[in-house]
Amino acid sequence: MAAKDSQILPSKEQGLFRQVVKYYETKQYKKALKAADQVLKKHADHGETLSMKGLIISSQDSSKKEEAYDLAKKGIKNNLKSHVTWHVFGLIYRADLNYDEAIKCYKNALRMDKENYQILRDLSHLQIQLRDIAGFVDTRATMLQLKPGNKSHWISFAIAHHLNGSHDIAAEALKKYEGLQEEVAPNEAYEHSEMLLYRAMVLEEGGHFDEALTHLDLCQDKITDKLGLLERRASLLLKIPGRAGNAEANFRKLLALNPDNYRYHDGLREALQLQPDAAGAWTDQQRRSLAALYDGLAKDHPQSSAAKRIPLDFKEGADFKTAADKYVRHFLSKGIPSLFSDLKGFYSNPQKHEALGELMHAYMKALEETGAFPPFPGQAEVPARDPQAREWVLFYLAQHHDKLGETGEALRRLQQCRELAPTLPELYAVQGRILKHAGDPEGAAAVACRAESMDLADRYLNSVAAKALFRAGRIEEAEAMAAKFTKHGDQVNSLTEMQAMWYEIECGHAHLCRRAYGKALKILLAVVKHFDDFQEDQFDFHAYCVRKMTLRAYVQMLRMEDSIYQNIFYSKAAWAAIQVYLELHQKPTNLNHGDDDLTNSNLSPEELKKLKLKRKKEQQKAKKEEAAREREAEAAAAQEREAAKQAAKEKGGSAKKQAPAKEKEKDPDPHGEKLAQVEDPLGEAMKLLQRLREYSGDRLKTHELAFEVYTRRKRWVLALHAVKRATAIAGPGSPEAHCMVLRFCHAAQSQQGIKEAQPVVAEVVGQELKGLLHGKSMAQCNEAFLEAHGSASLAHRAAAARMMVLLDPGAKSGAAKMLVKRGGLIGGGVAAEAITHSEAQQVHQLLADELGEAQAAADFKSKCQQVFRWSSYFEGPDRLKLDSEEEVPSEQPEQNGSHTEGAAKMNGVSQAVDKLSIH
Repeated sequence: MAAKDSQILPSKEQGLFRQVVKYYETKQYKKALKAADQVLKKHADHGETLSMKGLIISSQDSSKKEEAYDLAKKGIKNNLKSHVTWHVFGLIYRADLNYDEAIKCYKNALRMDKENYQILRDLSHLQIQLRDIAGFVDTRATMLQLKPGNKSHWISFAIAHHLNGSHDIAAEALKKYEGLQEEVAPNEAYEHSEMLLYRAMVLEEGGHFDEALTHLDLCQDKITDKLGLLERRASLLLKIPGRAGNAEANFRKLLALNPDNYRYHDGLREALQLQPDAAGAWTDQQRRSLAALYDGLAKDHPQSSAAKRIPLDFKEGADFKTAADKYVRHFLSKGIPSLFSDLKGFYSNPQKHEALGELMHAYMKALEETGAFPPFPGQAEVPARDPQAREWVLFYLAQHHDKLGETGEALRRLQQCRELAPTLPELYAVQGRILKHAGDPEGAAAVACRAESMDLADRYLNSVAAKALFRAGRIEEAEAMAAKFTKHGDQVNSLTEMQAMWYEIECGHAHLCRRAYGKALKILLAVVKHFDDFQEDQFDFHAYCVRKMTLRAYVQMLRMEDSIYQNIFYSKAAWAAIQVYLELHQKPTNLNHGDDDLTNSNLSPEELKKLKLKRKKEQQKAKKEEAAREREAEAAAAQEREAAKQAAKEKGGSAKKQAPAKEKEKDPDPHGEKLAQVEDPLGEAMKLLQRLREYSGDRLKTHELAFEVYTRRKRWVLALHAVKRATAIAGPGSPEAHCMVLRFCHAAQSQQGIKEAQPVVAEVVGQELKGLLHGKSMAQCNEAFLEAHGSASLAHRAAAARMMVLLDPGAKSGAAKMLVKRGGLIGGGVAAEAITHSEAQQVHQLLADELGEAQAAADFKSKCQQVFRWSSYFEGPDRLKLDSEEEVPSEQPEQNGSHTEGAAKMNGVSQAVDKLSIH
């Protein structure tokens, strides 16, 4: 009895405890802590006060989390049956984003006080955050029973059942909510309108199309979002049998409002039953109907770009060429650089890209002869002279030939364009893209920097230059380039705060290539955290959207968040981070990209010396620039403090009276050194793989990396699953899938492989091996793959060669001969255009490193020099030559665009571009 009485405070201390709660809720933490200490001074074992003190400390100082948890646990121990102690413990967990533990605490609190509205509300928010839909439904039902007169409870109850798939209950709840409203005030008209449209959405998703349409007809005068009403009606009419004509009329009304909305065009075609089949093909009758439809739409909406662009998708042959002729002339006359980006999707169709090429060459001929476009087919009227169009036709042709792999012709056309428009920055940006495709990242970076220097206010050109510098391995220059559009003093961190994920992924890849594993992990895991933040950011909207009645947008947001990890940026960052962990597992001591990897490489002494010198200079330069950035950050912070003092004086106050700005916490691991010293790299990789397999399981790269991790961990069942998923995605003819199958079978049949696993695992894997090999031996399977797919590409033959060596380490010479002779590689039966630069580079590395055939590698490189003439890897004769031995200037370029030539002259880039000639 005494222990129980000790938890009941006297009236004075009860007043102090209420003050503690009040001060906490108003974020007056110092006063709250002082009041809590006053209570504990006389009642040191009071559980609720101990818990509140822990909550206050947790909110006040994140560095004292351990003390906060100890106090909260002590509070629960002293008063186990108090709903306050459990609720407070849950709040601490929630603040630390440990939602699972927070929910457990809330449920324990509800055991003590089943009808506590505040705890129920907090629990419901966590349940929807974690998508515990069944629990969310139960909690919202309880809250509705407690307060049936609260309108927001009806809305939340409806949302819960909608998300749970109980559309009928959700629609009925919304109808009941509508009945509670006797009269809608003018200032609540929008909220009521949103509720009505949301009910139509629920009915439609529940399959009650007629009821939803009737509902909209009855409520149309109360709906303020007329566009949303029209869109919902059109969508419903499409789904009601026999109402296609009405749907067509509604979509035509929508097109009259916005003729460039592709969703409206899709709906109109569906209403007219003019959609392609599952393979994306139309019948001849459909093509004729579509042509007539879009001829009419083009007349009705002459300013619509979509009405002219969409016919290019379904038209073929001469009709396609005529439609393309009408479409592209406007872009060429107006000088719109994005024309090729708009049309490049057609380059997978040989007939269509040939037609586009013929059009452009015809334009070029007419413009050279007359200065005007040729007349349209069937028309005698000659268009007016258009002197600007010629440069844009050349601009398109350069990209056209680059897409076809004709680098020389692409650069020649670009040179002709430069003679007409020497000050056009886009020319250098496109030239950089062409050189990148040709295998010259250094040249691409040089010309991208020149493009950026021609318009320092263009952030896109700045981003292109930064990306090109990263891919050329010039990390410090890339960071300096990107920093021009960030605030002073915290340049690189500012880009992370802005969640510039393209920058972070490129930077992470560049550090990975340099084998700076800590820095790579630091920036790649920052991208992963961005997506965790996106998930967390939805928390505040669970109450806000119900209060503001933005119900349709709220449900759409929840569904978007459910698939947020499918975003390609997340996948790319996670893939690269896993590659880092794999390399850390392979070479745990080689964290700072020392010279061991160079010593063990197959480079000549001269090449080795040059590369070591280059790395040494890179390290020295990185240290200097890091020191400069730290000095700049300190100077900027001091400048900001001085500016704050000056602003306070100008306002007539004292700087001392102003609340000091909270300084940003210093990063304890700015270079990721601790991240690179992780004890279990494969364990960290498996954490990333778990989410990748769930959200990016349809991407081959996910299963390739899963295979690498699981085989090293000897998780054979998971490795088998990765092999089967990769084969299902890419097909058995894929080089990647073929290598995975044989590597898995080889590991499973080795003494160190599956025999060491548990008997059940060994039995399961043993049964699957026969199916993977189709009843053949591994050597027979590899030979069959070579016969079936060896002529498809260089990558297929390289995969077969690798597997030959895996199965028989003494077959390196034979594998090299097979690789060189079979199919001819270059100049021996296979057209050079059929071989990509990436494939050729991988084969050269295979010959030089894995197979150890130095002479074959040298011969192959010699042939590649004539095919990939702009390649820096193969030292092609036409590549852009940069003086890599030139000493980097010590002075830093001017930032934020104060000098035009500042960035372009970094590391001799501007001078190199000046010497660049087009062959």
